[in-house]
Amino acid sequence: MTKKKDFPKEKRPIRLGPFSPQDHLVITTLGLEFAVAVALGVGGGFWIDTRFSSAPWGMVSGVFCGFALGMYILIKESRRLSQEEKNKEQK
Repeated sequence: MTKKKDFPKEKRPIRLGPFSPQDHLVITTLGLEFAVAVALGVGGGFWIDTRFSSAPWGMVSGVFCGFALGMYILIKESRRLSQEEKNKEQK
């Protein structure tokens, strides 16, 4: 039976489930970027509604545009992370 190597408490690698702290940071950042994109879309739609008296169509189009922008950011970042992971495996 092999004995587990005990690390000193301050030297133990930190793992939060299957993800590292760096992974959690990336996931949180992606969520915030998505939320900010939708919020900007809502704000832009609200501004269009008040400027041109076009309620609720400016807000609706702003939400859709913000959602589309958020999805674009999410897909672009996930492709980049996937490519980084492939490069790590090749090394």
